[in-house]
Amino acid sequence: MLEVNFRVKVFYQAARDLSFTKASRELNISQPAVSKHIQELEATIGQALFLRNGSRLILTEAGRTLMDAVKVIIQEYELVDYKLGLLNNQIRGNLIIGASTTIAQYILPKLIAQFSERNPLVNIKLFTGNTAQVDRWLFERKIGLGFVEGMAEEQSLKYSKVWDDQLIWVARKEHPLFKKSRICLDELREQEFIFREPGSGTNDIVFHRLKEFGIHAQDLVNRVQMSSSESIKHYIRYSNSIGILSQYAVKQEIEDGILQQMEVEGFQIHRELNLVHLHGELSGLPQQFIRFLNQSIRK
Repeated sequence: MLEVNFRVKVFYQAARDLSFTKASRELNISQPAVSKHIQELEATIGQALFLRNGSRLILTEAGRTLMDAVKVIIQEYELVDYKLGLLNNQIRGNLIIGASTTIAQYILPKLIAQFSERNPLVNIKLFTGNTAQVDRWLFERKIGLGFVEGMAEEQSLKYSKVWDDQLIWVARKEHPLFKKSRICLDELREQEFIFREPGSGTNDIVFHRLKEFGIHAQDLVNRVQMSSSESIKHYIRYSNSIGILSQYAVKQEIEDGILQQMEVEGFQIHRELNLVHLHGELSGLPQQFIRFLNQSIRK
């Protein structure tokens, strides 16, 4: 397998996370060894690459310039390594994916396991964040592919629908509203809700849909926010709050009778779960993974 110069790799890891400690863990070397490699690289270049601001690392102008170039170099190395592997009928390399929470927790793990079983020479990393974070990781070239739940707002990224989803209202079975034969939207204004954190693609879609019915986010009672569907599900079990979650996220809890779906008269929220990447044709392992994904969906 082709390898980027190790000193450059050390710089890349340290610059990506702005941490020598994280770089040492990622590369399985000591922190003094990271510092030594950076110092030797700085001596070769003749300029400092990092500044310290208390406990924080900051890239200098030279560091930012080198980082921009190294991102491209690493991608090119990985593409060449992938193509060389194909000459030996091997699929190998590093595949780095970013996905918003619902997709990362409930959809991708099974698919990644199947892809990994077929391609044992591929190393795969999955980063989980909200839609805004995934978009940013693409611009920073931290990931090669993204999967998001949010609406396509960033014009410099290409979005393609992969799955359909429905966001559903859920609460514990003891919630007082379940005593009613029908639940209308106006009754929900008086209920307490739990939402995801700002920047969540789920929030964007929910609030956009509610606005179509004349309900604004500030009209709803919301004292608690959590950054994952798992946390929200557990919170709902012990409170009378209502959550609005993906059907994928609550499928098991509804089947087990732990949570119950609230059917709200005349109101549904459908959304698309999207593949997102930088404009241009995908190549190498990202392209290979998308081919596998399309084949899986067609089955």
